[in-house]
Amino acid sequence: MDAQPAVLRAVNSGVDSCEPLHKVGRELRAGWSHTDPGEEEHEHFAALWAAMEFRVQDGTWDVVLGPFRSTDDNGDLVPRAVKDMAPAVLEAWAAYAPETTHPLVRARLYHLLWVARHGTRPIEHLRSAVRSCRVGACTLLTKAEEHLEALVHPPEPGGVAPFEAEVARLAAADALVLAYGLVAATRQPERTDIVGEMIALGQAALAWKPPSPGVLGLMTAPLVVSTHDRSAVRPLLERAVDEYCGEGQFHYRVEFLEELRRVVGVDEYRDVDERIHRARMELADSSTGLRKLLALEEAARHARDSGLTEAHDEVRRTQQKIGLDELPMDIIGTPFALPAGYLEAASAAIDAADSMERALHFIATTPPTMSDSAALPPGLLSLPTMYINPNGPVVTRTVASDSTGGESFFFRQHVFAVEMHGLVVETQLDRVRDRFRPTAEDLVPFFAGPEHAPETRMRGLARAFEAFWEGDVDTALALALPRLEGTLRRRLQATDIAVITHAQGESIGQVNQLGPLLDKLDELGFPEPWTLVLRTVLGNAEGQMNLRNNVLHDLVDTSSRHQAALVLQIALAVLFLGEEPPARTGSAGSGTQMPLPWSAAADQHLPFPVPDPRAHHFVTQYADMHDVVVGLTVPSGIPQPAATVLHTSRELLRHSYFCYEFSTVALLHALIAMEIVLRAKIPDSGTKPLHALIKQGKESGLLTERQTEFLHDGRKLRNRIAHGQRAHSVMPPHWGAGMLTTSFTLISEVWAAQPTPPAITDTDEGTGV
Repeated sequence: MDAQPAVLRAVNSGVDSCEPLHKVGRELRAGWSHTDPGEEEHEHFAALWAAMEFRVQDGTWDVVLGPFRSTDDNGDLVPRAVKDMAPAVLEAWAAYAPETTHPLVRARLYHLLWVARHGTRPIEHLRSAVRSCRVGACTLLTKAEEHLEALVHPPEPGGVAPFEAEVARLAAADALVLAYGLVAATRQPERTDIVGEMIALGQAALAWKPPSPGVLGLMTAPLVVSTHDRSAVRPLLERAVDEYCGEGQFHYRVEFLEELRRVVGVDEYRDVDERIHRARMELADSSTGLRKLLALEEAARHARDSGLTEAHDEVRRTQQKIGLDELPMDIIGTPFALPAGYLEAASAAIDAADSMERALHFIATTPPTMSDSAALPPGLLSLPTMYINPNGPVVTRTVASDSTGGESFFFRQHVFAVEMHGLVVETQLDRVRDRFRPTAEDLVPFFAGPEHAPETRMRGLARAFEAFWEGDVDTALALALPRLEGTLRRRLQATDIAVITHAQGESIGQVNQLGPLLDKLDELGFPEPWTLVLRTVLGNAEGQMNLRNNVLHDLVDTSSRHQAALVLQIALAVLFLGEEPPARTGSAGSGTQMPLPWSAAADQHLPFPVPDPRAHHFVTQYADMHDVVVGLTVPSGIPQPAATVLHTSRELLRHSYFCYEFSTVALLHALIAMEIVLRAKIPDSGTKPLHALIKQGKESGLLTERQTEFLHDGRKLRNRIAHGQRAHSVMPPHWGAGMLTTSFTLISEVWAAQPTPPAITDTDEGTGV
């Protein structure tokens, strides 16, 4: 295979760059975009561009750029590994590698050829990659010096090096680390020389004005891991520890001391541990606010794990002296507009009740809408989260951004849902006060109705409601939370579920507190999502609100009124879930019949549907659903079966007023219509599965990237529900209308589109790119 001049020029365009791989990648992409598929130049541009786009992911070289990803059995795009590249791509890499001017670009090509084990002697590719990395490191260090010499005003001591110089130095360090990793893994004789070059670069990084801890850290990190090279790196670490000892440098001192501990003998551990502790305390002393607290937390952890008892006590005394005024923390709020009529509909549900008892029973049995999806929306940034108890002050938990996959986002969805629902309950409880003016004496007989609710306990709960209506949130919570826990315990006892733990050995017997009680909720048989609601509001696991501990242990200031309303609703739920609704107190013709919750109406034989109480959070009456679906017009001209399905989908959404889960069924029905349209538009569709139809539609030009992505998302949701991997989600009517509008529009676009299949050549199939 011969190198194409235009492609070779692009490959050699990075000769003067501090970031050659990035610059060469941009040039190759431009060349690929301006050549026609099937031409030899186009295929060479593609192969070389792919080489520049490979990244190490989980220890494997994968290409992540869209045009070079492969498709799995489900039709989903996945990164492609080096070994999966077409033979023609490997041949292109082999043809251009010896012709490449910049050593780091040459190193990349030889490295990938080694990973692919290309040719009869792959080890030669490795050796060439190592040589090129070492030459590339020298080239970039020279370029960094040229940048510095060209400056009119050199950087001041303690300042920072110019961007170009620092980028070149870091790229040089990366090249040496790559070379070291290759020779260490294959036991090549150059290992000793490369270790010497790395230590020399580390010594130079300390001598630069200003020094470069980033380069130094890149040099020391791989060497301290290897038992073979630890002795060689120790002098460099000792010098680094002595160098970074001034203001603003203590965190570097800690980092290099911790590396030093890995290379010294066991008899020196104690001395180095004490030096690390002093460095951490110096870092804390030089910091303020949250940074000081975090530095002390790390110092405490180190002292505890190292057995430095006196040092650990020193950290504790220092930390406990930090006042709240030293931890400036701002509350960051995100404005959120409630849906129109949201709270008005909540009040209307109470107005429909013919008695105080029925109104409170309605509140007790109407849960919030909780999502059952743990998927993190694509592109959503998930940051590490830290929980601090300012009473300590102490960090109670640190959650990495990826510690639970999408679950942390899932938990935040739960908290958001119950917080929103708390606003509804707050409005409804206030409406009960305004309509019925109940006193504690009015409430006690009603609360004490169930067998698990003794009157002596219920007086405190009744007083909690009075305190809530009087605006005394602290008193309301202090009275309600213990009564809630006691009622839950009595319900478990009545169902013959264990709430005690017997003595064992030196452990004394005990009655279970709230945490173990929450773990038994599934055995109690509460309808969903009540078990999830109780855990979210009262539990203290990751992502839960922990209201009970926060309030009763005085860990927070006064809770919000809507949070107190949530606690009162849960207390009512624990009292009345599964209990018969109270008898009507008015005459048969008085008042308006209150819509029963789904759980209470499930076993009743009614001649007409019962409105779902959750719909009342968004609309006041069934007639309002017309305004929700009025924009869902079935596209004209589409096949009659698809039009019928879309009509049914719209009606399902309208009737979610009576069955809230219909909103999800409506969305899935719209996907059926989409499949009908695809089969009508794609020749020879036969019995092909949906993912194959989507793929064929994409390849033929019938579907755009946006449409393909939307259809794949819908297909995955349908499959998860059809295969029992998740229960039906629910969504508010306006959200469902928005998603159906997208589906209706997409079907109209696809039906009107004309496929434009691209020309397929033998070269396309051969390269695999």
